[in-house]
Amino acid sequence: MYRIPVAVVLAALAMVTPVEADSGWQVAFRGGARTYLADLAATGPADAWAAGRRETRKLDPRTGSPVTAPLIRHWNGREWTEFAGPGGPLREISLIEASSPADVWIAGDTGAGSVLSRWDGRRWRLMGSGRTTITDLDVPDGEHAWVVGRDDRTRGVFFKRYHGGRWTSLPAPASLRKISVRTPGEIWGWGPSAVMRWDGKAWHPVALPAVAVPAAALPAYGPVRVRYDAVLATANGEVWIAAGFQQGDWTQPGAVLLHRRGGTWEQLRLPGDRVTTLSGDGSGGVYAATTRQSITATPDGQDPYAYTTLSIDALRYAGGVLTRQSVTPPATGFEWTDLVAVPRTGSALAAGFAWKPPQGDVIFRNS
Repeated sequence: MYRIPVAVVLAALAMVTPVEADSGWQVAFRGGARTYLADLAATGPADAWAAGRRETRKLDPRTGSPVTAPLIRHWNGREWTEFAGPGGPLREISLIEASSPADVWIAGDTGAGSVLSRWDGRRWRLMGSGRTTITDLDVPDGEHAWVVGRDDRTRGVFFKRYHGGRWTSLPAPASLRKISVRTPGEIWGWGPSAVMRWDGKAWHPVALPAVAVPAAALPAYGPVRVRYDAVLATANGEVWIAAGFQQGDWTQPGAVLLHRRGGTWEQLRLPGDRVTTLSGDGSGGVYAATTRQSITATPDGQDPYAYTTLSIDALRYAGGVLTRQSVTPPATGFEWTDLVAVPRTGSALAAGFAWKPPQGDVIFRNS
């Protein structure tokens, strides 16, 4: 495995391109072409979860498309098996979070709104439902759960805390879409155009260092802007932000990792990468799920850009070193869903969907 030291650059860009490393990723489970995974969670070496949806043979008379049903898989330390969900009218599960084998939360969709359910080690309990769209869920421990979403009737954003057996509604800025909880008094939130911090009473905008945007292949399609794709607040007080670049409806290749340590921001430049997920590695480091792409302007009359996938990788930052590992070859057509560390193992799980035969959802493990 090849490693390179990460140059620390304050108030400027650190031009860092991780060297390719020998892959330690192996296929741990391969599903069918009609199953899709949306999220992963892991609490230890014998407890990991994957959730999403599966197509049934029943057709929706309104659309002619297959009716979907929720899908949950569980890892017991030996194998992945299908796990019975809470039942009811759920069509899919978009989020799964867990703090222990007896504290597993899912957020799903019924077609008419969202449902929250909790597995307590013996059975599923309904924790909430309504005409809402849940955009994020964080379960840092067995005492708290935090939910962000949108009211489908008013289009207003909500932010709620579950503690002591009841829900409390808290202030929510309109730009809030996702959260990363470090403590009840320090939560980092973000949307595509803003990053903010909850201090236990209110949200405050976060002043971030300027990020230089790349030049667009076709400047006529408008300016290139910074887009915030993921934020991670770690247990040791550090914060990571994955910033990408957007030109209208089109993503421009390239990413910057903003790293806050000791009150100072550092920048790690990743030319050609798009980072989709950040996850703690369980030992003070960070994983990033990334796809490297090139972009090409297309002839007039077509979509302005075409993309070519160059690699599908996992980056790991630990001990001041940034390492790149190939997860799967681009020829698989793999698209990322999630990347999480497995606590107390030094390993990690990755999930997504492979569009090339054998088509279907895939779970990888790095041992």
